[in-house]
Amino acid sequence: MPSSMLTREHVVWAYRLLLDRDPESEDVIGPKLAGSRDTKELRHHFVTSAEYQQKNPDFAHTNDRTLVIKELDGARLVVDLSDHVIGLNIVRGRYEADEIAFMKSVLRQGDTAIDAGAHIGFFSMQMAALVGPRGKVFAFEPLDRNAELFERSVAENRFGDRIVFTRAAVGASSGTATLTFPTETLNTGGAYVLPAGAAPLAGNIERQVPVVALDDLDIRRPVRFIKIDVEGAEPQVIRGARRILREDRPVMLSELHPTQLARSSGTTRDEFLAELSAIGYEARLLDGTPINDARGDGILSIVLRPVTLG
Repeated sequence: MPSSMLTREHVVWAYRLLLDRDPESEDVIGPKLAGSRDTKELRHHFVTSAEYQQKNPDFAHTNDRTLVIKELDGARLVVDLSDHVIGLNIVRGRYEADEIAFMKSVLRQGDTAIDAGAHIGFFSMQMAALVGPRGKVFAFEPLDRNAELFERSVAENRFGDRIVFTRAAVGASSGTATLTFPTETLNTGGAYVLPAGAAPLAGNIERQVPVVALDDLDIRRPVRFIKIDVEGAEPQVIRGARRILREDRPVMLSELHPTQLARSSGTTRDEFLAELSAIGYEARLLDGTPINDARGDGILSIVLRPVTLG
């Protein structure tokens, strides 16, 4: 259901059914509508709230922070089960299996890899296992709650000699940026960089975080593989890595999220793909088919391979 079909009555009845009360005022209804594209997102706002958890302890108990170790291929990962979207799917073996298979087809012992938007380290730990003690993984994550788990996994695997981790976002130039994320959520992967002057979504908070441009860093070369999942800031990562991309021509695995591209970078899917083409990269789906064959306008994982410039 698109956001244009959500009405005041949807919000009122969400209060009544999920919180057992009417909205305290008309002022709280507008932000709920503005921050929800459909009934699923509206429901999400309510069930992740402290009030819902207090009133429904039997249903909300799994929202408490619960850390477990997940055995991966060649590594161990510290996972928080209160992250229902990413954490639980990692534990159940249902998270981005095709993406991991592609990464394994590219990386070899001794390679250098970059993980921009490393989250809790699901990709980074497996990258480190693949490149081995002679390889290097440079990983970046700005959200503290995710970075803490990432660092625990580095220690758990004794990967301190092969993973270089930085608590920062990756962008077009080094400096600082505003990171915005929900105060209460069952998905810890939704934080994104807010453009200057833009307002966060209703229910989101803001925090200043460091930003690094990959070309400014002392990264071991050549870079073989880059994974990018930065909630719409992918064009900014590319702009800050032009020298690495020109000289090393790494293979890249990127998220393509049209809604977040507009929110974080002010660009469209086609504009981003045109920018990649201009620097000699071809974008395809994981199975090798053209992106134009993908149906709808949803989130995609895309492979970016260098092509010979004419």
